[in-house]
Amino acid sequence: MLRILVLGLLLSAPMCGAQTLPNPITDTVSDFADLLSDAQEADLTTQMQEARATTGVHVVLATMDRIETYGAAGQSIESYAKKLFNAWGIGHKTRNDGVLILIAKEDREMRIALGAGFSPVYDGLAQRVMDRDVLPLFREDNYSAGIQAAVTGTIDRIAVPFAEHTPPENLVPSKSWTDFIAIALFGLAVGAIVVFSGRRQIGDFMTQFRPCPSCGARTQTRNRMVEVAATADQAGQGVQVVNCDSCRHVTRTVYPIAPLGNKSQSISGGFGGGRSSGGGATGRW
Repeated sequence: MLRILVLGLLLSAPMCGAQTLPNPITDTVSDFADLLSDAQEADLTTQMQEARATTGVHVVLATMDRIETYGAAGQSIESYAKKLFNAWGIGHKTRNDGVLILIAKEDREMRIALGAGFSPVYDGLAQRVMDRDVLPLFREDNYSAGIQAAVTGTIDRIAVPFAEHTPPENLVPSKSWTDFIAIALFGLAVGAIVVFSGRRQIGDFMTQFRPCPSCGARTQTRNRMVEVAATADQAGQGVQVVNCDSCRHVTRTVYPIAPLGNKSQSISGGFGGGRSSGGGATGRW
């Protein structure tokens, strides 16, 4: 009987150890951890699609509670990110220029995994994006702003220089200016994040100082509302309304809302078969 039990355990061990990687939700955002609102996800989707159209670099965001829940039991986030990257085939097949931003909230760690086409200098840029832009926000549990900073920083500091063939090592100033420039860039980055994350609120606030096109009074207010909610495969529609409290003049501006993707269905048509050799950077908070 004992031998039968042992044999049964041995035979079942491979099955228990088998791990299945998740399918992507869309070719841009796979928010398995539900860290983003529908509006935030739509904004990020649009930003990443525009960046891909402009630079050709495919940036993908994936959020999870714990990576072990998605087939990473016993693995480091570095090895798991590489495996997930290659399973999804992020980036162009020959250029290998994809980027995966993987965030594990409950594990309190993240990885920016780079395609095999990026030189090692981009590992340092990925670490800089993480350390300066993202982790300070995550340490305050401000995940939506941190995710926005991760996507924006990845596009601006990694995708754009790669697409423009301007290796960062050719852009490093002389040593006498390095510290000064680093501090200045840090300040600009922080300011850009604050402005970008609150750009709509800033715009709403500034509206009251703009003259009404009808009466010229500076008594306008701006609001937005969703007229048609976006679905998994259809775009939605929002409207921005500016009201003048003096003359009751109203200006309406319609804007699109990107499709949200279907979380119950795998969508892989937007992946190009790229691979990663393990390059990138890791952050913990």
